[in-house]
Amino acid sequence: MGSRSAFASFAAAMVVVVVAAVGLAAEPAKPVTIGYSAGLLADPFQAIQADFTIAVARKAGLKVLPITDANGNAARQVADIRKLLAGGAQGLLAVPIDRDAIVPALDAAAARDVPVVAIDTAPSSGKVAMIVRADDRRMAEDACHLIGRQIEGVGIVLSMLGSQGTSAARDRAAGFADCIRKDYPAISLIEQATDGKPDRAASIARNVAQATPDLAAIYIQSDAVMLPGVLNGLKAANRLTPVGAPRHIMLVSLDGTPLALQRIRAGYLDAAISEPLDLYVTYGLRYLQAALKGERFQPGPTDHDSRIIDHAGSPMDLLPAPIVTRANASSPTLWGNKIKT
Repeated sequence: MGSRSAFASFAAAMVVVVVAAVGLAAEPAKPVTIGYSAGLLADPFQAIQADFTIAVARKAGLKVLPITDANGNAARQVADIRKLLAGGAQGLLAVPIDRDAIVPALDAAAARDVPVVAIDTAPSSGKVAMIVRADDRRMAEDACHLIGRQIEGVGIVLSMLGSQGTSAARDRAAGFADCIRKDYPAISLIEQATDGKPDRAASIARNVAQATPDLAAIYIQSDAVMLPGVLNGLKAANRLTPVGAPRHIMLVSLDGTPLALQRIRAGYLDAAISEPLDLYVTYGLRYLQAALKGERFQPGPTDHDSRIIDHAGSPMDLLPAPIVTRANASSPTLWGNKIKT
């Protein structure tokens, strides 16, 4: 989703966090060594998550090998995980690029009895100790209903697609489109591929807004990547107006970054679905620590307002992804308000 250098200073500035409160158990003995395989650190969401994970893991007394970045290449991620295993990782956190391509790497970890916690994307098969994620299709459907109900099921909606090389992005695209077609058939849907590039998002928003006077809403698949571009593009098209103003184009995004929450409070972003970055880190590490001690996890409710289900033979904790509007955009429970810029 763009170049890593474009976001490096952004991600570093974002991660000013309090890690003492996450509740992980520090290990006084020889530290356990873990590896972290990132799918795409050019994505600010993943960059913040990786930096947050390092801080929390070190606070818990864990040794973290240098984070690997597959840069959106699924084959490279498999090689990265094999490298982490060879480097002495006793446990792994992985943010899979693709649910199918990651399987050989999971098999390699299982052959070494190294537990893996997959974050954000559920592998299609293979053995993992836990999958920690929100439901991308469900988040997309929530965005669909927010827009569909607000515009009363009629109008033109632009769907800004992310990098379709990732299964999460494909789910976010398909979940929204399927919901529109099923529940709001009178809505005319325009889908545009941004390839996860902010400048392309800006260009698409400007061009579509200029060419479509009746544009009613824009679905932004990732505010971490696209929101600045969309806002700039609408401004260039003279179509950026606050919520409630004449000719306002409704904007709904996924991720719930600090910028998204700021724009909701300022009245320029109608709503966001907050993907729980902080919970990914907290519970991803908790499950990994528990798995390293031999613990196994059964389906059923958890103590943190979620439910573990079975997914292709592995447990999956589906964490809540709250809808954020102006009414709750200042809530201290949202991860975008816990991380300060």
